[in-house]
Amino acid sequence: MYREYTPRAHFCYSTEMAKKIALLTPEVINQIAAGEVLENPGSAVKELMENSLDAGSRWISVEIKGGGHQWIRVEDDGCGMGRDDAVDCLQKHATSKIKETDDLFKLATMGFRGEALAAIASVSQLEIQTYDGQESTCLKAEGGKVVSIEPCARNPGTTIDIRSLFYNVPARLKFQKSASSSATQILKIVQTVALAHPHIAFTLRSQEKIVFQTESTPDWRRRAKEILGPLAQEISYKLDGYEIHGLIGTPDEAKGNRSGQYLFLNQRPIFSPLVARAVKDGYSTRLKETQYPIFLLFVTLPPEEFDINVHPQKRDVRFRDDAKVYRLVERAIAQSFQSESLPQFSAPIHFEAPKEEDPPPLPWTFRETAPAYVPEPLALPPLKRRALAIVGSFALFEGEECSWLDLKGAEARILFENTKKSTQSAQTLLWPVEIKLSAEEALQGEEWVQELKNLGIESRFLGGRMLAIDALPVGLETNDVQNFFDRYKTDRKAASAICRFCRSRKKFYSLEEASLIERRLAECDDREYDPLGRKIYRILIEDELAKWIELS
Repeated sequence: MYREYTPRAHFCYSTEMAKKIALLTPEVINQIAAGEVLENPGSAVKELMENSLDAGSRWISVEIKGGGHQWIRVEDDGCGMGRDDAVDCLQKHATSKIKETDDLFKLATMGFRGEALAAIASVSQLEIQTYDGQESTCLKAEGGKVVSIEPCARNPGTTIDIRSLFYNVPARLKFQKSASSSATQILKIVQTVALAHPHIAFTLRSQEKIVFQTESTPDWRRRAKEILGPLAQEISYKLDGYEIHGLIGTPDEAKGNRSGQYLFLNQRPIFSPLVARAVKDGYSTRLKETQYPIFLLFVTLPPEEFDINVHPQKRDVRFRDDAKVYRLVERAIAQSFQSESLPQFSAPIHFEAPKEEDPPPLPWTFRETAPAYVPEPLALPPLKRRALAIVGSFALFEGEECSWLDLKGAEARILFENTKKSTQSAQTLLWPVEIKLSAEEALQGEEWVQELKNLGIESRFLGGRMLAIDALPVGLETNDVQNFFDRYKTDRKAASAICRFCRSRKKFYSLEEASLIERRLAECDDREYDPLGRKIYRILIEDELAKWIELS
């Protein structure tokens, strides 16, 4: 028997129930778009620079404060905008780059989405000054809303100021990196864009100091050398309308990460695992699996052969024919190695003996290895035992028990303890030694001064990209400064830097120098181990020696 079903009250729906689906306000829509387009201040700089490129600029200037969180200014001498265009450019999906859907598949411009300025304006205090040769406009907006529009005086081009980025989105501010990290990232972005556009001059200022500047040049190789330094091999290859050219490093220059890889598709910087893999395969067995080659590659394809509209920040790309792109890149790299040949000399080399009429050599000469300071007399303990023999970087000392001394390990211990002493004990140089910093390192110029001071090295930041060394701890010579700095900056750990530095030096030790090193080591607090905890002394036991030569 079935019971009659009676609907219960809570199954009944009222027509007056609250509506669940609501349309977002324009402000929220723009802030969501800002989250997709703008990850950090560097994203804003990239978007604005792309607009300047599309405007036909001959020079682009970027200025930042607080790593871009406080202030960003991007200025150019491009075509500029009139009043109506200046107003419209802040609207969502307002762009001059495309008109219809098909235009998305034949893009020849850097920007095209029409999201950047609207997104930036929605999360900042923005000001645009622009002049198109006929009409000048100064527009101010805050939180995406225009607050004033008036004429202004300026030359043709556009200046965009962004202040207090993400000021109205505190949740996003919590995830931003430090000012120095953001400034370093912006420098990387400016340099990357500059690599693809050598005909344009670029300047980057941070905290009112120039950290990067390059003049326009018709030679892309010159621009590449300015930013990346010399790269050994140039490549140029064509395949069925596809082209690739650029520079690659030797297998010995490969890195443990992808930081030295620069890839441009039709002058647009992109990341492509497919191309990166093709480059590595082009090196064949010249690289270990854990190594990554360094390269600067410019790939040129017909616009309809790829789709850049797959990522809000236009970083990724989808190729129509992955296999064809892979073959192009892999063959270009492999071919560059096949064309290697040994240098040919047109004539034998002759060495001429000095002529009798040549003046005799002077009784004194300058040597590059001579220290640029006057060493102070050192009070060392008296010599208690003497060195008997030198084998490579090891010295055999006599005594009740003969022992081997690791001379490089001992030098590392001596230098390590000298760096811990007061800088007043450092040797003052007659002439300062200059160290040229990279653009990234120059952003932390004053920080380097303090860090080097903690190592017993007196220095001054001269501005730009130059550091002057005025005094050195005992054990560090002037011609070793650059080598030591290069070792130290990799991990900024004194113990490992000093050990790697001392063991990297190619030296031939004399018996007298070995004895001097042992006397200096006797003054150290720790005379048994180098700064990384490896033993310096090894006692030579007669029984072990006899066993080694198979006499026992």
